[in-house]
Amino acid sequence: MSYQKYLVAVFALFPLTDAVKVNMQGSLSFGKEVMDTLTRYIGTNYALPVSGRRSMSYSKETDVLYIIIKSTYLCRDLQFCDGILEKFLNDYVMYLTKSIESIFEEILSQREVNDEESQVVKQLIFEEELKKCLREIRKLLRTINLKSTQESGPYLWIEVIKKISLMFQTAAIMFAVDRLEGTETDIDVVTKKLTQKFVIATVTVESKYEVKLCSEYEICSKSYECTKSLNILLSSFKDMEDEKVKNFIRYVSEAFLDTKFYNQLSEVTANEMQIILNDMAYSDNVPAKEVLLTIQKTIEERLNSITTKTYTANGRDVELVHVILSDMDHLYSKRKVDPFHSFLSNFFEWSRSGAKLGTHVRTLLTDIEDQLNELSDDLFLKLVNEVKTFLEITVDPEK
Repeated sequence: MSYQKYLVAVFALFPLTDAVKVNMQGSLSFGKEVMDTLTRYIGTNYALPVSGRRSMSYSKETDVLYIIIKSTYLCRDLQFCDGILEKFLNDYVMYLTKSIESIFEEILSQREVNDEESQVVKQLIFEEELKKCLREIRKLLRTINLKSTQESGPYLWIEVIKKISLMFQTAAIMFAVDRLEGTETDIDVVTKKLTQKFVIATVTVESKYEVKLCSEYEICSKSYECTKSLNILLSSFKDMEDEKVKNFIRYVSEAFLDTKFYNQLSEVTANEMQIILNDMAYSDNVPAKEVLLTIQKTIEERLNSITTKTYTANGRDVELVHVILSDMDHLYSKRKVDPFHSFLSNFFEWSRSGAKLGTHVRTLLTDIEDQLNELSDDLFLKLVNEVKTFLEITVDPEK
């Protein structure tokens, strides 16, 4: 739907400007009420694992998941990912699977286990879905192998990492939702929380392995235009007067409130976002400049991570910001160098002379939407899931 494209468009350049109430080191967990609903309404015929600690002699080579993945031979006869890169891919798929398995185990461990069930050998909850994902990954790799050249290699590898991340995210959500039982209201609540959980789990693994691909295999993204431009924009507020900063937020707010996306938000979320934007733009009690500079530090952390080729664990909201920017950087990597030059030039002219900026903000959002229209359906869905999750855990008062 078109409003979803506006959602991503607004977020792409100003990912946290509406997040006055964001805890930048926050985390997502199931509350007692949601967990009670989960354990009450998840299907009674659902495979139940027995709790127990992993053996101290654990070895990846004897791990059932790893054996399943390795025996698929994902890279057989494919030059794109042969040799040591096949091991990288196997590890990536394994840890995506484990991140999902751990969520299901967290849910099901809350259910009471009677004596008979406690004797059942522990089963892998996500095993059959994993096998389906492996078949899809094999198809993806065959297609990518036909496109691969030495020059396109880094771009295609980032694409593979992102597409596989979405495969597991989607499979986990569908697998869980198909097994929920109960009232429509309860199922909606649980589905929302589960989706948030799966999105955050998969993008965290994705971010770690994107860094690993660069640091250990020298396969690195070559373009970070969105991240760099956003950092330049936010850094400029350091020497700007507070009232000027608020004027900028008014331009952003006015452009945002005119979008189709805003008009199709739920009433609760729309009202909350409008309050936040109004507070930042007009209230003397909200340190708008401080908020934007806090965001700038988050963006700077991403740039430092890129430069040093290191991954640093972050709060869940920050993790989402980083992966959304990574997705947008990937999208713009096909475009000319410095695609935001025109907007930034107009922005700095406004900061010096007070020229009008509203039209340029709207033009920017239109340009971003045009770029999003070129995304494949799966990568667009990935962005939508990430942005929606971010807004739900930061803006929605009923999160």
